Amino acid sequence: MLRIRVLSGLLVLFLCATDSRADVRVRIATFNIENFDGDSAQEDAAVDILLRVGADVVCLQEINNSPANAFTDLADAAGYPFRYLATGTNTFDGSNHAGIMSKFPFAIAPVTLDATDLSGDGSAKDITRNFVRAEFDIPGAAEDLIIVGNHWKSGTANVDEFRRSVEGLRTMQTTIPYDSSTIPYLVMGDMNDDINDSPDSPSSFNSLPSGLPGGWTLGSDLSFPIANGVFKPMQASSGSQRLNLIPAFQLDGSDATRNASGRRLDYIWRSNAVTFVGSEVYDSADEGLGGGLALFGAPLSAGTSAAASDHLLVFADVDIPDDQSGACCTACGCDDTVNAAQCLGLGGEFRGAGVECGMEIPACDALPSNLIINEFVVSHDGTQDQEFVEIKGDPLELLCGLSIVVIEGETLSKGNVDLLVPLDDCGGSPCALDSEGYFVAGGSGVGADLVIGTGISRFENGTQTIALVRDATVSPNDDIDTEAGGGDGVEDVSVGTVLDAVAVIDDDYPVSDAVYFGAIPIGPDGTTVPAGGARCPNGVDTDTFDDWVTLSKALDGSDGCVPVTPGVDNPAACGGDFNGNGTFDLEDYAGIQGCMGETSAACSALELDGVCGITIEDYDIFVTRLAGP
Repeated sequence: MLRIRVLSGLLVLFLCATDSRADVRVRIATFNIENFDGDSAQEDAAVDILLRVGADVVCLQEINNSPANAFTDLADAAGYPFRYLATGTNTFDGSNHAGIMSKFPFAIAPVTLDATDLSGDGSAKDITRNFVRAEFDIPGAAEDLIIVGNHWKSGTANVDEFRRSVEGLRTMQTTIPYDSSTIPYLVMGDMNDDINDSPDSPSSFNSLPSGLPGGWTLGSDLSFPIANGVFKPMQASSGSQRLNLIPAFQLDGSDATRNASGRRLDYIWRSNAVTFVGSEVYDSADEGLGGGLALFGAPLSAGTSAAASDHLLVFADVDIPDDQSGACCTACGCDDTVNAAQCLGLGGEFRGAGVECGMEIPACDALPSNLIINEFVVSHDGTQDQEFVEIKGDPLELLCGLSIVVIEGETLSKGNVDLLVPLDDCGGSPCALDSEGYFVAGGSGVGADLVIGTGISRFENGTQTIALVRDATVSPNDDIDTEAGGGDGVEDVSVGTVLDAVAVIDDDYPVSDAVYFGAIPIGPDGTTVPAGGARCPNGVDTDTFDDWVTLSKALDGSDGCVPVTPGVDNPAACGGDFNGNGTFDLEDYAGIQGCMGETSAACSALELDGVCGITIEDYDIFVTRLAGP
């Protein structure tokens, strides 16, 4: 069934279909009105086109700021009460501006974005004309609609292609705050290049080309080589930055948006949360051909488009998610904060508007609970860039909603959250175990799947607890052990659901230091904490001290402790099993006799007391294990 609601003279369509989707339909357009300065004949033609198309929101280019009332007059005549014109500050075209007009109110004040805004470099000046970004309050929509309007450098010389390539990179920066799967946003405008023209030559720029205008300064956030291809940043976008090109054609089949050159120069790109319905390049000369999207009023004379501009208006009908949220089953479990369209964008199955998680039928698949911390290093010799935490589970499992949480255990700081590493985002998607069932978060030198912060010295060298937590409820520097005087060693504040935990201790434990969540304490190594620990046998979790062996601070085992193996199986020869056959036997006994007094990687499998090197203490522990089951 189709319901029609008329709001302030604009038509908003709510589609009610059998798949429970009820998206809000919006018509958007982009229109370069050539050197518009309020000329009456040009304005009349442009207004006629805008009224005929009836777009709810229009991005405009080449709007002059003189006379000052030209833009306002155009908006008033075409029926757009909300409008904004970008400034020409810090650009190379101070007269032709990007603007935006809307029948919807602005949710927040529109902004002009220049090179310094986008690069973070106060000296950057590498955009020909500033971008405009606006956020609209759409009745019935789950999220505000964000639109970015832009107008790139024209010309066909290498220097022009270079400047457009930079502007393409800058355009992608305008949408960094928004998630493509859940936030409806559009990027549109005159991009002054034809996407059909390829390949580009040269394929990349390794230095600034000649012919740049005086004062042109590349922002320090961009570096060479820069690919020559103005649309490559959009085409290569993925994950939370995903953009999709909306196809558009004239009724005669041409995709040209500038008839004089026969080239396609004007584009509309959408996020995944925007559903494409239909589009068209409007040319009044095609009015008699039939077909196309619905228009308003009487057909226009054939020459109207040519009288308005050398560019043609491009428009599209799109659907954006409505505000009817409910349970959505995804690979990351149940989420009841999204609606049907957003759920589809997340690759999920919608269980119905108003349905809360826990009430969905059929129930969403449970998230895995068999994930464990399998190996970790918190301190080692040399530059501290190879600290890590290795997680193990079933191959390719997603780490949705998981975090690594590190809790301080030292005397006066017990209970402080030292480190929080969310595992929800690895390049726009949740982090996941590899095909062998491993995931490594750690330092810049360890080959981590996720580098933690700067990748250097992320862990402290004292007593601490490392936990794998689902739906973490704490932040760095929070205190979970709130008693006065440094806490009593018992957590008073929940951190979320703890799936696994392990600790390292120095010689102050348990007198003044503490570990949390019932974690197995490993260490001390003399007076300080050991390098870390590894499960032995690999992946075995019996919640006892015997699950763990101490790792090498030298990393390679040359100090007599087990060598580190991030991202692969832990050594089979470990924990007294010298020959790695899974049992404690006479061959292992012969090994410990031969290794007595040794400090080497070859003997590291017999290291049992947490102090690197084979001593009588290791022998005593081995004999106990040999006599046991």
